Amino acid sequence: MRWSYVAPRLTLLVLVWAFFFFAFDPLLKWGMIKGIEKAAKAKAEIAEVETGFFPPRFKMTGVAVGDSSAEFANVVEFTEFSFAAEGGPLLEKKLVVDEGTLTGLRFGTPRKTSAKLPFVKEEEEESKLAAAMSAEAKNFALDRVGDVKTDLSADYKVEPEDLESVKLAKELEESYKTNYAGLAEKFDDGKYKADMDALKARYEKAKDEKNFIKQAKEYADIAKDAKKVMDAFKKDKAAAEAALAEAKGAFKKLEEARRRDQAAVMAKMKLPSLDTRSIGRMLAGPMIAEKTEQLMKWMAIAKKYMPAGTKGVLKNEAPRGREVHFPKEKTYPTVLIRKMQLTGELGLDQPLDYSGTIEGLTTQPQVYGRPTIAAIKGAKGPRRLDFRGSLDATGDLIRTDSRLSYSGMAIGAMSLGSPSSLSVAITGATGALEASAATEGDKVSGKAAFRLTGASFKPSAENIKAAQLRSAVESSFAGLTSALIEADISGTVTKPELSVRTDLADNLSKAFSSAMGAELKKAQDAAKAKVDEALKPYQDRLDSMASEKQAELSNKLKASGDRLSAEGESLLKGSSGKSPLDRLKF
Repeated sequence: MRWSYVAPRLTLLVLVWAFFFFAFDPLLKWGMIKGIEKAAKAKAEIAEVETGFFPPRFKMTGVAVGDSSAEFANVVEFTEFSFAAEGGPLLEKKLVVDEGTLTGLRFGTPRKTSAKLPFVKEEEEESKLAAAMSAEAKNFALDRVGDVKTDLSADYKVEPEDLESVKLAKELEESYKTNYAGLAEKFDDGKYKADMDALKARYEKAKDEKNFIKQAKEYADIAKDAKKVMDAFKKDKAAAEAALAEAKGAFKKLEEARRRDQAAVMAKMKLPSLDTRSIGRMLAGPMIAEKTEQLMKWMAIAKKYMPAGTKGVLKNEAPRGREVHFPKEKTYPTVLIRKMQLTGELGLDQPLDYSGTIEGLTTQPQVYGRPTIAAIKGAKGPRRLDFRGSLDATGDLIRTDSRLSYSGMAIGAMSLGSPSSLSVAITGATGALEASAATEGDKVSGKAAFRLTGASFKPSAENIKAAQLRSAVESSFAGLTSALIEADISGTVTKPELSVRTDLADNLSKAFSSAMGAELKKAQDAAKAKVDEALKPYQDRLDSMASEKQAELSNKLKASGDRLSAEGESLLKGSSGKSPLDRLKF
């Protein structure tokens, strides 16, 4: 045996083994910590990383990721994440896991050390939605109700440029012009007319065909192509009608903005609004806006790291020649976890244990061809948690759909409203939440209903100087043990819009009306008149333009449809019942 040949190679094998046995896991752990910290912009800890090769396996324990916006809190932490990978796909540089496990998942947990990273610039984005809701709550004037007549006599002037409704009317006008221009171009009559003219030319040529079999086949092909033309028209027509319906829905937002402007004018006149929607936004708006902003923040982060909407197929173009890839019968995504078993805790004071599964986690959803689906349930005493969600990134747009039901929540203490105007302390309540949400691309829509039962309501009415009103407000909450808070969300992920309702607003509105009577109603009418006067020219222009454009497009759609049907019938009549075209109905 030649030791001079064997010894170096044996030494190399020993060194490779020693590297993977002693150094690989620590280096991988260090790299993962740095990667997580870069993404989270906060400190991250991993207790241990362990890998194996026979079979290929991975285990990570004791993970905690700090919150960049809260120094002594974690965004997420979990006890263990482990899986065993399939060997075959690894040869193709792909990680495929049949089943993984994630245990001890918790959110918003406290940490003993600071989560701040040195030399990381803090980027605190202002929460516009929460700030707007908080401003409404603070400006809900209750401190000068006794001066109603004096305030009404003041010459308060409304500037159109300051009104939210005027700004929205201008945006809608520009948006509608752009959207209509796109629709008008799409419905160019020339496209459909050219297709139908080509079909008529083919039909005339087919009439001279002596071979009956060829003639019958050509008639059948013409019928199929004519149906395609009509189907394309119907599809485009449906898209246009949907766009018009969406535009009409946007106009409804103008009325909501007008109501908010009216409440703002009332506040500047140092008077509260009698409108239940304004009162509802004052009471529940700040709390719901804060939760919504947190949810939108998580969605924005998820979207940032979500795989792009491409199939990731192999396609390379060399400067000279082409590289041809032969498709395999079974193609794997780069990373795929078919099923993840999940356990964790929800809440900090009285944590609720939950468990569930996440199926179809992948970096290439279009290659995998299936949506990611999550199902989580938990139960403890009277509490029940049920969550189901799906994320479909197999198409051009990412779509999500989720449903949440959480009942039996013990509400230790919560507060509605604002201390600067009117706040309501709620204690001893049991909460039940029913919520649903869906997204398509950037668009978001959802509903939520939060019901409180067995509660005690205590209003803080120190800012109300008028004794009669203060007494009416306090009486409106006396004896109440339940409340319902509802919210609708629309708009986009980056610019969500909220509509808030609560039955507590009904009680307060009645209290304001009974305590202040006709004088406050006069003030409300005066504020409405000022807003309407400033908004009227912009709204009239928008309504006129929308009515004109909608009628124009509707007439164009009808004319195109009638013309296509007439030309189709002409083709049918020319066939004299001798071809399959007789069975084609436009």
